[in-house]
Amino acid sequence: MPKKILVIDDNKETVMSLNFALEKAGYQVDYAYDGQEGYLKAIEFMPDLIILDIMMPVMDGFTMNRHLKENPQTRSIPVVIITAKSGAAPPPADRPEMKVDAYLRKPFFFNEILMKIRDILKEK
Repeated sequence: MPKKILVIDDNKETVMSLNFALEKAGYQVDYAYDGQEGYLKAIEFMPDLIILDIMMPVMDGFTMNRHLKENPQTRSIPVVIITAKSGAAPPPADRPEMKVDAYLRKPFFFNEILMKIRDILKEK
């Protein structure tokens, strides 16, 4: 059974590009366009990994990640943050409610994100 990845970003081109690349790599993909929709999909879809943008409408990525880490159902799902925001720093490592597994700046190469995903999911 393929690993499930949830992509959450308000940029439809980014979502569709990631969806295409991840499905081609053999993953089952679902997506959302804002943090609130993404949080609800995370509970329903129960992905093996979440790719999450920071700057989104309704609920930003850091707030959504905090909600994920506070929920016993979703707290162990690995999160990869992607952002185009220049100067944005990764969340502090000493705050467990903000923990992320990887932090990538846009634009990124698909091979780069695929290597991060495989590393996090312990795939070859």
